[in-house]
Amino acid sequence: MEVKLLKEIGLTETEIKIYVALLSLGATSAGKIFDETGIHRKNLYDALNKLISKGLATYVKENKIKFFQAKNPKNLLNYIEEQKSRIEEKKTAIQKIIPELTEKFNSLTPEIEAEIYRGEEGIKTILKDCLNYKEILMIGATGDVENRLPYFWPQYNKKREKLKCKWKLLLVHEAKEKSITKSKYYEYKVLPKILSGLNVIYIYGDYVANILWLEKPLAFVIKHKELAKNYRKYFDYLWKTIK
Repeated sequence: MEVKLLKEIGLTETEIKIYVALLSLGATSAGKIFDETGIHRKNLYDALNKLISKGLATYVKENKIKFFQAKNPKNLLNYIEEQKSRIEEKKTAIQKIIPELTEKFNSLTPEIEAEIYRGEEGIKTILKDCLNYKEILMIGATGDVENRLPYFWPQYNKKREKLKCKWKLLLVHEAKEKSITKSKYYEYKVLPKILSGLNVIYIYGDYVANILWLEKPLAFVIKHKELAKNYRKYFDYLWKTIK
């Protein structure tokens, strides 16, 4: 039996052992469950009570002896549905206090925020964040994203186009013929060959991200309104200068 799935829906290892034993034994006493599982008496009863509360087990009394048995496995679906309902209730409750928590968070947020991302998952995080902005500026874009993230990029680019998130790029000389340039909401100019390199600068909102396309990508992300404003000036100057 695939016990991993039972664990993922919230059953403990002890509960799973007992539940599986009940499926095999049928109506049985705690003593026989102990013989089957080796679980200590106190832990055994605690787990049985939890299985009963979750609607996955039940018991009957005969001559003052409790006989436990598993309920129909379809009840696992009912248990999952109950969990979903509880999660929705918690989500609603959390949504009510989000404004208060956000206010506290913003009051302590430093003027400058800086983060380092390593590896392709870090780059994906930055790209996903870019979808929250209508226009992204890039200096030194290499077009490597479609090659380095071949499974992520196609779906990401479709979502970007659907959101009409515009990319305005200053491409390195080597990237001018790449297929990425045929995307929608994509405008570019080509930098002189002398400015080619491995790093790309993303400018979005109050963020500036410097991405190095090494074997294991590395990115430095800084959030600062004035810094982002100055980088936009650099971008605009280069954009107007390059024909």
